[in-house]
Amino acid sequence: MENEKKTLKVNIFGSEYTLKANAADSAQVYQIAEYVDDKMREIQNLKPNRPLHQIAILAALNIAEELFTLRESGTENISDFKNKIKEISNKLELGMKKLSEDNEYIRD
Repeated sequence: MENEKKTLKVNIFGSEYTLKANAADSAQVYQIAEYVDDKMREIQNLKPNRPLHQIAILAALNIAEELFTLRESGTENISDFKNKIKEISNKLELGMKKLSEDNEYIRD
């Protein structure tokens, strides 16, 4: 049932499009369509005399730039997290080693 396809109608920049999506993803599809519509309207407000295809391309470029920026920052965050995990792991290993050494001195 999760992979059941549903036909959705979305409106982007005054045109209706029929899309097929997983039923579970329909809310997200509407959000994406609204986002694209908003981006196209932003471009139209900035460049009101541009033809539709140019507005669509400029909106797509802006959205792609956002995606690349998010991916890049996500990669940096993952790298930071990996470094912190290594640092914590090393500290834990040193702490465990010290604790083990302290216990040996107590037994002697």
